[in-house]
Amino acid sequence: MDIKLELGKKIRMFREQKGQSRESFCDDELELTVRQLSRIESGESLPTLPKLTYISKQLSVPISHLIDEERMVLPKRYLQLKTSLFKRPPQYNQKMKEIVEGTFNEIYEDFYELLPEEEQLLIDVAQAQNDVNLSEKVDFGKGILGEYLFQVKNKQKYSENDLLIAHLYFECCQFMSVEAEEFDTLIEKCIEQVDYTSELGLVLLNRILVMIMGLYVISESYDKIIDLVKVSNTIMKTSQDFHKKPIIDMVEGKYWLHVGKIEDADRKYKNAALLAELHGEDQLAAKIRLEWEEDLKNNKVRDY
Repeated sequence: MDIKLELGKKIRMFREQKGQSRESFCDDELELTVRQLSRIESGESLPTLPKLTYISKQLSVPISHLIDEERMVLPKRYLQLKTSLFKRPPQYNQKMKEIVEGTFNEIYEDFYELLPEEEQLLIDVAQAQNDVNLSEKVDFGKGILGEYLFQVKNKQKYSENDLLIAHLYFECCQFMSVEAEEFDTLIEKCIEQVDYTSELGLVLLNRILVMIMGLYVISESYDKIIDLVKVSNTIMKTSQDFHKKPIIDMVEGKYWLHVGKIEDADRKYKNAALLAELHGEDQLAAKIRLEWEEDLKNNKVRDY
């Protein structure tokens, strides 16, 4: 029997034996939604180990009574592909875009149907982020945000998926109107994750912070940038992942330029361009230098 069907039938049988409805079983839906449980019980999706742990606690049965935990181990090649999606330089050239597209294609063709639902969601959110970024349309993210953003807004500790959904939300914020209170609250919750998250989670969190900084630059909320820069630099030292450093230095340069410290701004822009070159991102380096010239010119016009 298919592993998903077998597990789903067992979970439904134990739940019904306890006389629990799906609604009461899922409680406040922060760990597991009714819709997710329905898909699991019908054999449409496979839960991850954390969700399976929650289910086993609700059922008061050991996980071993539901499934052999060794069957939940993810393929090594899939893990390599997944990591490459997030630990990579920014997509500033056609070659990188083609590499990312090829990674998604291999995951969907060779692994997707065998993955637990949470892993499938992770890939779907990453794909949606990519599509929103390239198309500048929020349509690719609306369905996921509509189903999962509620959980993210109400959690204290974020999983890697929660961070990805938060990132998708901020990605979409570039192209849609947002509620200020919801926006600010989600930023605070993301910053708090520095104390909780995994190594990959730190990489994802730093991407979120860079996105938020970009939104602050667009809205000219420069006073809010410098604290995020400090958090981001701390994350990079901890994770030893410095691919976002050129962008962060450039954003910090924009802050110093805004407050009138031209020499500090010039130094940050130059550092950003040099780091981009060291990372092999020549197009990014050229873009940073051009942006410095334009920002400096605009700043002189504004002061005049």
